[in-house]
Amino acid sequence: MKIEELVRRDAEKLTPENLEEYRRVWAKKLGRMPKNSEIWPYIEDDEIKELYKTRSVRTESGVAPFAVMMKPHYCPGKCIYCPLEEGMPKSYLSDEPAAQRAKKLKFDPRLQVEMRIKQMEETGHITNKIDLIIIGGTFSAYPNIYKQEFFKGAYDGVNGFVAKNIEEAQKYNETGKRRIVGISVETRPDWVTAEEILLWRKLGVTKVQLGVQAFDEKILQTINRGHSLDEVAEATRLCRNAGIKICYHFMPNLPGSSPEKDMEMARTMFTDPRFGPDYLKIYPAMVIPGTVLFDLWEKGEFRSYTDDELKKVLKEIKRVTPRWCRIDRLVRDISKKWVSSGTLQTNLRQLLQEELRKEGHKCLCIRCREVRAGVYDDRVQLLTDERDSWGGKEIFLSFESKDKLFSMLRLRLPDRGEKMLFKELEGAAIIREVHTYGQVKGILDGGDGSTDERSQHQGLGKRLMAEAEKIAKKRGYGKMAVISAIGTREYYRKLGYLLEGEYLVKRLD
Repeated sequence: MKIEELVRRDAEKLTPENLEEYRRVWAKKLGRMPKNSEIWPYIEDDEIKELYKTRSVRTESGVAPFAVMMKPHYCPGKCIYCPLEEGMPKSYLSDEPAAQRAKKLKFDPRLQVEMRIKQMEETGHITNKIDLIIIGGTFSAYPNIYKQEFFKGAYDGVNGFVAKNIEEAQKYNETGKRRIVGISVETRPDWVTAEEILLWRKLGVTKVQLGVQAFDEKILQTINRGHSLDEVAEATRLCRNAGIKICYHFMPNLPGSSPEKDMEMARTMFTDPRFGPDYLKIYPAMVIPGTVLFDLWEKGEFRSYTDDELKKVLKEIKRVTPRWCRIDRLVRDISKKWVSSGTLQTNLRQLLQEELRKEGHKCLCIRCREVRAGVYDDRVQLLTDERDSWGGKEIFLSFESKDKLFSMLRLRLPDRGEKMLFKELEGAAIIREVHTYGQVKGILDGGDGSTDERSQHQGLGKRLMAEAEKIAKKRGYGKMAVISAIGTREYYRKLGYLLEGEYLVKRLD
């Protein structure tokens, strides 16, 4: 018998308590243990479906994120720690999951997107709200024509058909079955220019990952990074004033640093108004053959931290991370075969959480507070966090209850003298992000005041929008602009926003 026939035959008798017993029964019939992805499509009970979902945490932030890799291309950086494997974009290794898919599909964006959607759906994930992560070295260094072709291919993969041009692909995605609710690219701070940001917005980019690595000029020179902190600050200001979300890459254990210095740089990253990332990826330095860092290590001129030293650094970073930042990564998951020196612990996040708990501390970053699969609490409170930022003020609005984060909004209030890259942003307050957490729901599922226990579609985003508009109007801004992904434009239109250039805009007077 086929697994479909076995599951359908026993469907009425299945319960969360006996499903593993039935899986063993099915295994005897099949001669092998069936995979979750084989069973899930034929389960009808919602509670059991959740139990069979593979890595449910993947979509518990409210969206379905996945990476798509660009083809190998010249990288302007000469960083001493960066690996270069033949046939791969610089800094990436071919046995990383996204790299494996990309290489197998010859870096075709449409095919990569189609395969990833298929994989996620087969393992029980809803893919109606897609957060697209474009990776592949320094995005800004790729030719513009290739960037546009790559993005069109990615839109085609989400839409399910090949459009005539990127404009047609984007127009369809506004109301399509699957919508792109966010797109990020990665680049170097010194390659962020006004022209580059203008192109990003035409492509639909809403977030940028900046390879900062260190907050000390001497260390940046030691690792041959090729940019200064002034360039980091200017890139951050330009992106914020365009409404773009910012993720920093930070690298502890670089040559010239120390555990104490790393902790000091982390505090600078969050307290200096020139910086302050919305998101953070922490990649402790790894010694990989073929790099200058490997040569230094072989000569005894570089030493990797012990696991205890590294944990001390990472715990302090988690302790000082503010409520408005999300730590996306704590360590890069590189295969052991590549690492000559450096930590091989890929479960550091879990270990650190447990150690912090025992020490009476907790990480307050967004990821650690997300409600995930928890139920909606109608006693949520509106919290406001305002801070100075170079070129303006940043206000973080959130709905929270008992240290659980249900929804948040980032509001940018540019200083009056700031020169804006986009005409439609002149005189406007800018909403840089609205996000409601919890297990992802379909675009058309539920609505405001839903009786569903999950937090999405409870009207929290709309309430935050209204509060942001109220604040902006009180501060003297005549209009509100939202940086919208292509697939979220319809949401903002329903709230009275109209498309002007690359932004959704609403008059506040």
